[in-house]
Amino acid sequence: MIDKDEHTPDSAGQRKRHRRSADPRRRHDPERTRQSIMDAANEEFGKHGFKGARVERIAAAAGVNHSLITYHFGSKKGLYDALTERWITKGATMMGGAEPFAEIVRDYVRWEHDDKLQIIRTLVRAELDGKPPPPDAWANRLLDVVAETRKRQDRGEIRADLDAGALTLAFFAATIAPEVLPQLAATVTGEDPASAEFLDRYAEQLARVLYALAEVPRAGAGEPDDPPRGIEEAQGGDQPSS
Repeated sequence: MIDKDEHTPDSAGQRKRHRRSADPRRRHDPERTRQSIMDAANEEFGKHGFKGARVERIAAAAGVNHSLITYHFGSKKGLYDALTERWITKGATMMGGAEPFAEIVRDYVRWEHDDKLQIIRTLVRAELDGKPPPPDAWANRLLDVVAETRKRQDRGEIRADLDAGALTLAFFAATIAPEVLPQLAATVTGEDPASAEFLDRYAEQLARVLYALAEVPRAGAGEPDDPPRGIEEAQGGDQPSS
């Protein structure tokens, strides 16, 4: 192993200084390198969008040589596609689990705020810019999510007269609303939409809406003895009489 200050001769007999990587483990762990690049890209795309993102800044933030981004992803577009694929795979994996749809929505809202925020910013910027178009694999995974929603309708989790695509879109939009519209969320709730307390209550409310859309009662259905407080309850607002 070459120490930081050691030198070795090059082909011309000259002595050349070798530099260590910022994280020596990355030299022996391609997957760690790949994930470090994607984490840095997540923040870069979130801040600057696809057009404004710079591969040089991503490489610097990841502590890798620019050439490694080309090696692992081919181009900035390839890196963007890989990042998008990682995000949609997480969502599709959650959707394909055994949990009820309402619990999946609850978990999605509670997904680590900072990580989700950068991904959502990237997605929204790309949608507003109209570029780059989503890769086919990404579109196919989204359609898989819609298909999974239909399966849940067949199982009686969700009313069959609701359109699966519209429902998927509506609840996706609802789960990212605190990140996309933080000022509006703060205004209508009087709370910090990035706080864990808000996200817990908001997730609970969305789950309740989904349970209300079920054709059959969930196991153990009925009013709990001490139901979780909703956002209005937490603020001391009046509840409508039943």
